[in-house]
Amino acid sequence: MVYKYINQETIDSGGKNITSPEMFAEARIYNMEAAKNYSKRYNSHTIFNIWIILQYFLIFIGMFLLLMGRTNYEKKNHVFTPGWRIAIGAIGFFAYLALVTYFVFIKNCHERWVLALISVPAIAVSLIFAIFPVGNFTAAYFYNKIENELSKELGYPSFPRLMVTTVNSDADNITNLTFDSIREKANRDHPHDGTFL
Repeated sequence: MVYKYINQETIDSGGKNITSPEMFAEARIYNMEAAKNYSKRYNSHTIFNIWIILQYFLIFIGMFLLLMGRTNYEKKNHVFTPGWRIAIGAIGFFAYLALVTYFVFIKNCHERWVLALISVPAIAVSLIFAIFPVGNFTAAYFYNKIENELSKELGYPSFPRLMVTTVNSDADNITNLTFDSIREKANRDHPHDGTFL
């Protein structure tokens, strides 16, 4: 949305002194939009991080099952996983943990191709983990799409709410400030003919 009275400097200052009904309406709209945008950004971060943490949990289970040694049954005899298979799985397991921890949590990387490539070693643990590169590519795509959309909005990245005040008013936020209270306060403190309000 394009704002007439609110800009980034106003948001950085933390508040807006209201001098007209139009300014009040715009400040109210901005605060509602800021709350919605903050929630949307917070949710996208949360969902992305839950997906990455879920992968840690799943790969630990996969490695545990690989170490258990039993891959299938043939004629009621247990067929155990050979040592070379466990070694390859362990290399993939530790490579995956190191790469994802470094790129996602240390470097804060959200590039879809990078996240897809660093997830490939998980396939060495089990072929079912081929879902990790695909899932990471998709998660990073939607994460970046939301970030790009929100970066065009006023108040990005933290989307702070404005403290709305009026001259000679003790109102400190929009929840206890209405246009009627502004008019009543102005009439009481500065009697006039009503042409402004």
